[in-house]
Amino acid sequence: MLTEVKMRALLADPPTTRMELPDGSIPGLYLRVGPTRHPTWTFRYVVKGASGTTSRGTKLAGRKFYRLTLGIYPYVSLREARAKAALMIADIEQGINPANEIERQAEADTSAIYTNNMLADAYMETHVSPRLKSERTAKWVFKEFIRPKWGDRSPEGITKQEVTKELDRLLSRKSKAAAIETRKWLSSMLNWAVDSGRIQFNPLIGIKAPARFTARERVLSMAEARAVWAVAGEMGYPSGTLVQLLMLTACRLREIASVQTSWVDTVNSCIVVPGKSYKTGDLTVVALVPRALDILNNLPKQEDGDFLISSTNGYRPLYTVTPSALKKLKDDSQKRLGRVMDHWTLHDLRRTVATHMARLSVDEILIERVLGHRIGGVRAVYNRYRYLEEKRAALALWTVELLPSSGPDGGSRYEPANDDQPWVKGDLFRTGFDG
Repeated sequence: MLTEVKMRALLADPPTTRMELPDGSIPGLYLRVGPTRHPTWTFRYVVKGASGTTSRGTKLAGRKFYRLTLGIYPYVSLREARAKAALMIADIEQGINPANEIERQAEADTSAIYTNNMLADAYMETHVSPRLKSERTAKWVFKEFIRPKWGDRSPEGITKQEVTKELDRLLSRKSKAAAIETRKWLSSMLNWAVDSGRIQFNPLIGIKAPARFTARERVLSMAEARAVWAVAGEMGYPSGTLVQLLMLTACRLREIASVQTSWVDTVNSCIVVPGKSYKTGDLTVVALVPRALDILNNLPKQEDGDFLISSTNGYRPLYTVTPSALKKLKDDSQKRLGRVMDHWTLHDLRRTVATHMARLSVDEILIERVLGHRIGGVRAVYNRYRYLEEKRAALALWTVELLPSSGPDGGSRYEPANDDQPWVKGDLFRTGFDG
């Protein structure tokens, strides 16, 4: 009997000659394997009452064998192949030929004229939006890379060569993320289209990811962080405000960029982020130091919506700093610092806050709570609103370091050393604090 373990072994070490392996569980279900082709599920069956003749005119004994392809492993799993075959057996027992049903559906369906744009619309509506938290990333990839290149094309007319060439172009001219995400989402959509019967095969099968994501380790030194803070203040609303709030809260970009009026609890000095807007899916409470609360309280009044950081008067969130604003932020920070800064991103600000809080002897578990990482065990479920003051105290300690001109009580304090060297505590921040 076939098992997932046996089939993974076949993928790792395919046979030198073509073989047809019976499932052993569902009669007529086979896996065709060979040295050059991907393992393919086939279903061989006889319909009750059917008949025919051989090519020489010899009559068959009241039976005619049919064979259907059910998909390619591992894109169609063992369980899925058995389920498909079992449904067809039920039809066969009633004298219904699955092959005829498939032909009828193909004639009634317009799948032969599907374009990638049509597939993308259906894929986003029925699969991505209701099931995946990465909907925003998917929309970005389809809008920027997949639709402009292949949108009006038939999916089955795409060749491996042109896909590989396009991924190489994205890798060299855009970014590693653009190439990786384009291949990932295009292949995922086509696998979905095959499984749902919209197309016959996925032309991307066999194309590997063009690169691998590597965990970033960039941590801004205190001198760099102070320069970025100062320039962000000069830039003002909305981009500069967004950057300063990121630095005061250690939040992810999405959480601060999407903050709405109803999320801000001024009484308890915190932001209550709904689970649907948070990466972990959990309702999360973000502590606000006095400076962060002051910034939120003095934002421009939005007339057209509830989003506090917006370039459309509150109708839509800012989402991110524009490329031109980010370039100005980096260029002016370097001028203020008096030297060239190594490449950094907005997400590196979150890692920077976590790293320097650890340098200031903040407990690692408390840092995890500040970052909003999911804490294991029952405590994570029942104690969402606990540790609010502890998180605020940890962020206040960091804020005093970032803004050395004032102490936690609002008075002046000593000027710390203008540390211009990034500080990393072992490998801790390359793993635990990178999300």
